[in-house]
Amino acid sequence: MLHIITPIYRFEYLEKIYNSILMNDDILWHISKSTKRKEIIPEVIKNDKRVKIYDIDCDDTDTTKKRNIILETIDNGHFCFLDDDTIFHENMYVKYLECKESNFEGMFIGEQLDKHGKLRLIASFPKYTRIDTGNVLSHSSCLKTCRWPETYEYGKNAKDSLFWESVYTFYNYKCAIWNQPISYYNKLR
Repeated sequence: MLHIITPIYRFEYLEKIYNSILMNDDILWHISKSTKRKEIIPEVIKNDKRVKIYDIDCDDTDTTKKRNIILETIDNGHFCFLDDDTIFHENMYVKYLECKESNFEGMFIGEQLDKHGKLRLIASFPKYTRIDTGNVLSHSSCLKTCRWPETYEYGKNAKDSLFWESVYTFYNYKCAIWNQPISYYNKLR
């Protein structure tokens, strides 16, 4: 199973994101939203068995709580994050299939493109470069101990870097690198 995790804040992009995700039965899209927001999720998304919606009692901007609630439920397969202002990159699914086929248990880092299709982030080890929420695919075994961080030091690190560094540590400082894109950054904005 490929678990795609989206803490939703920008409801206006929800249908575009949904339409970018492949209609395969081995994909489960986890959407978490604040109970303080009254936006309606379209029926086509709510009724899709490949979508799981979490209503979280938190501030609308609390992506940490929204992510961690989902991370606590995943106990199989692989997972990735898909921000609520971008679309799913089909290469993420291609890499998931390869990881599944080879029983890969670790983290896999690919390149990231900006909204214009230009290279934004290279694929590299977490200790050497910036890493974004969306340009990593990981096996779920790390979720026994790894959670999205509650705090960080502005200007020194970011929560996504801290999370992926914890996953990297969990896998004994090993990861697979692919010099091809597997995610977009802010594609819908």
